[in-house]
Amino acid sequence: MRPSARAPGVETGDGAARAASIALGLVAILRRDVARHRAWMLRGYAIGMGAGTQVLTLMPWALAEEPVGEGGKAVSMAAGWLINLAVAEWAVHRGGRRTPVPVRAGDR
Repeated sequence: MRPSARAPGVETGDGAARAASIALGLVAILRRDVARHRAWMLRGYAIGMGAGTQVLTLMPWALAEEPVGEGGKAVSMAAGWLINLAVAEWAVHRGGRRTPVPVRAGDR
């Protein structure tokens, strides 16, 4: 696998999706909609961190020392972003459901 091999169509989509997420996050915070702002910024962050996940999705080809065609590389790169977006969507829709920490009378 050549490190310089690129998948321009996928990378263009990545940049456009990240820019759109940031723009929608900005619009939301200007409207003082903090929840929507957080959701859009989390999505933008997930897309931006896709390169880290792509290491895992491209690793099978690197370990097998098999050449990756343009199609295989594009699918692997897209899988990295999609995995991150799926986790981000799970976090967004999970909402603020956190386990409450009990407060004892002596801790106040």
